[in-house]
Amino acid sequence: MPISPSLVRELAHDCGFQLVRFGPADPGPHGQRFLDWLEQGRHGEMSYLEDNKERILAPDSWRKGVQSAIALAVDYGGPKAELRGGGQVARYAAGRDYHRWLKDRVFALRKRLEREGVPYGSCNGGADAVPVLERALAVRSGIGFLAKSAMVISPTHGPYLQLGELLTGMELPFDEPAIGTCGTCTACIDACPTGAIVAPHEVDARRCISYTTIELRGFAAPELREAQGDRFFGCDVCLEVCPFQKKSPLIDVHGEDRPKDLRPHALLSQWTLVDVLDLDEARYESEWVGTAMRRATRSGLRRNAAVALGNLGDPSAMPALLAALHDVDPVVRGHAAWAIGRIDPRHPQLDAARARETDAIVATEIERALASRR
Repeated sequence: MPISPSLVRELAHDCGFQLVRFGPADPGPHGQRFLDWLEQGRHGEMSYLEDNKERILAPDSWRKGVQSAIALAVDYGGPKAELRGGGQVARYAAGRDYHRWLKDRVFALRKRLEREGVPYGSCNGGADAVPVLERALAVRSGIGFLAKSAMVISPTHGPYLQLGELLTGMELPFDEPAIGTCGTCTACIDACPTGAIVAPHEVDARRCISYTTIELRGFAAPELREAQGDRFFGCDVCLEVCPFQKKSPLIDVHGEDRPKDLRPHALLSQWTLVDVLDLDEARYESEWVGTAMRRATRSGLRRNAAVALGNLGDPSAMPALLAALHDVDPVVRGHAAWAIGRIDPRHPQLDAARARETDAIVATEIERALASRR
């Protein structure tokens, strides 16, 4: 006997999902927008999107017999998150690594469905690790509407949504699209620090702080660093200014009062930006576990810390930045030079660093810092 849609929803809610909707398994018209985005190079270094575009556009090419998508969402709204003493962290990365806890919930739902009679292996899903356009599936199923920021806004829970999905061979009745639009509001476009939202519903990832602090490897574009401010990992500006963010029941829920998986990771209270700048491989592997911030890599985290310190302009960070001029990682050396140029461009160690530097990119960074003396 086929499982009823109401039972699917009940099981999903039992597994910890606030929003459960049914829709097509393919991205529909969003697929062409995705191809156009790739064609314009707006994905930056995220080559895995280009490499998997055929699978993304046609899920039935790798999941035979798929009929429907069970779109799932968890509200993670909450207060601003940051390291001790400063260094903002995107709210979704403040707690336990969502790749783990959200995947656990998706897989728990799959097991529950199989126990109810859904054929074993007929569902495939995950969270931010499956070749699908998650936001497209969320919009097509009615989880929310597509915002001008290209995020998904739930009319009942707002924009702070962690998305997951199960692709299934079940023929589920598709839900209606979510009610609501951004209307005439352009708050996210107006507030974006780097102008990454180039038009309604269009984001150039190469300018987005969430990309430059997480996905980008190597040197950040000099013209984007000042706009990064003290953002250490990710950026929430387009969500913070959204009028719908007040819809989240968790928006003012702090600390231990938050759901277990969303409680602040110990790193936030234990580490400062200066500590991160000095982060060695051993501590990265032993202490920076269970957090989505590892996605940026140790080099990227240290780079981000240097930029944030430079923007904060705190002279107490100078000893750590000066020490970083000797680091074996050229990315760290280069961004430390940039930060020193923001705080104390006349420091004599900048001249010494330029005299010994053999990496061409780092040498250019030091020269820019020296030039700021004028």
